[in-house]
Amino acid sequence: PQRDYYSLAGIFSSTDYREAPLVPQSVVDEYQAAQAKIKEQKEVVQKFLEGEAPKLQEKYAQQTAKILTAVWQLQYPLVGQKPKRSDLAKQAEIPDWMLERWQKFLTSTENNADRVPPLNDWYALAAPPETETAAIPEAVRKVADAFQQEVVAAFAAREEARKQHAEKVAAAPEAEREKLGKPDFSGPQAEFLKTLSKKDDGPAFIPRDKIDELLAGDSAKQCNDLKAELKAREQKSPPMYAVAHSLTEGKSANMRIYLRGNHQKPGPEAPRHFLSVLSPGEPAPFAQGSGRLELAQAIVNPANPLTARVIVNRVWQQHFGRGIVGTPSNFGKLGEPPTHPELLDYLAHWFQSNGWSLKKLHREVLLSATYRLSSSHDGQNAELDADNRYLWRMNRRRLDVEAWRDALLAVSGTLDLTVGGPSKNLASSDNRRRTIYGSVSRHDLNPLLRLFDFPDPNITSEKRTQTTVPLQQLFVLNSEFLVKQAQALTQRLTSDPQTADADRIRQAYLLLYGRPVSEEELQLGLSFVTAPPMPDDTSQLAAWPQYIQVLLGSNEFTYID
Repeated sequence: PQRDYYSLAGIFSSTDYREAPLVPQSVVDEYQAAQAKIKEQKEVVQKFLEGEAPKLQEKYAQQTAKILTAVWQLQYPLVGQKPKRSDLAKQAEIPDWMLERWQKFLTSTENNADRVPPLNDWYALAAPPETETAAIPEAVRKVADAFQQEVVAAFAAREEARKQHAEKVAAAPEAEREKLGKPDFSGPQAEFLKTLSKKDDGPAFIPRDKIDELLAGDSAKQCNDLKAELKAREQKSPPMYAVAHSLTEGKSANMRIYLRGNHQKPGPEAPRHFLSVLSPGEPAPFAQGSGRLELAQAIVNPANPLTARVIVNRVWQQHFGRGIVGTPSNFGKLGEPPTHPELLDYLAHWFQSNGWSLKKLHREVLLSATYRLSSSHDGQNAELDADNRYLWRMNRRRLDVEAWRDALLAVSGTLDLTVGGPSKNLASSDNRRRTIYGSVSRHDLNPLLRLFDFPDPNITSEKRTQTTVPLQQLFVLNSEFLVKQAQALTQRLTSDPQTADADRIRQAYLLLYGRPVSEEELQLGLSFVTAPPMPDDTSQLAAWPQYIQVLLGSNEFTYID
């Protein structure tokens, strides 16, 4: 029923994400202490820059007249001139981005004179002149000068209010200082200065990331010193410790059913509980926190017949290539029925009775007579069960890409058997670790994994697909990885110069295929490795590495009989 979906969703909406440390607490404390020092220094830098911003605003207020005349030239170029904004900014002794902000402000469709009354005279001049002029009109300069005086006076008034407030704070008892509030700066000057300093479009506003470049003299030196200290603390900080993505209890609450899936039409509440179809009678509501623990207990409850069956079926599938139920994610009526229902029930019950031990389950399956069958063909059985659904022989199986890559490294003698440690890029030429330690990107899957049927890491996968495409054989023939393994195995086989070629071939077959070489195979190998190179052979490999690469790329190495 629809209610069950919202019952389960309520459990996870009552759950919070948490990164659980995978290191001792002392490592966590050391890292957090270092990060606290970094944060402290960042705040010092930020506070310094915030303190410098008003000073810079006052400094560049002295350039307001130049800025306005530059904007006028951008609107109405002088005769024979097409000025660049960057050139005009340089003449006005301001950054290009500052002139751009003023240009947008003064030429916007909004009537800024209402917000900045001193600009009334400027907008009165905004109409284009009747004829092009060779110089900036005197009227424009006068208006620009007058506006600059207004801006400078406003900034001076603001600074005076701040000084007076600072003096009051310093003179007041410490217990009374918080009650003094902010500097008393109000009135027309405060209003239009607020407009000019507005973060979104105020032309006098200086963005945080632009303050550094405007500093000079002692201020610039002090800023550099503070940043150098910040960098030193960041370099001294230990790297972030390893964490596990985990869950923790959140605020417990049931969800309401969204009628017809519309979140704007909540219906009745859906108490958190287990699936109705797997519960005897009416499922009991979960009452312990989010309900995750009760959900886990319900999933592995012996009264729930599904969980153990699914697990043992997946293990069986891993060893035989096909599960007792051929649709491992669908045990319902639309899925395939089990080929051996009694066996499935026996293994599920045995698994529960043995403490849900996967190690014991593997041992039970691997020691069975069925697992020890050969893959030999039997014509009579094949007529009755061509697909081997009833397991009269062992299925011939191709190695998964991880096992195949590990086998290549193992026979070449280069496999790194170190246990644990961080993942590593499989494309790295010096990566000789087991493939289980290869990093997997959801956005850019390694080409080797993609080529050999590794599942899409963005979605769940019930089993591996198996494809046989030309690109796989081209990889075996041309890839640098295969060439390196062939060379490494060649070095392993030819390390003793006294060993005869025939004995090297015998050793290669034992290493790669686990069987003796036949006489025909031996003669073919000897004729290849002892033959003189062809005149048109442009290969960079000698005969032995080429021969070994052929053996590594054979079906017998890739498939388990």
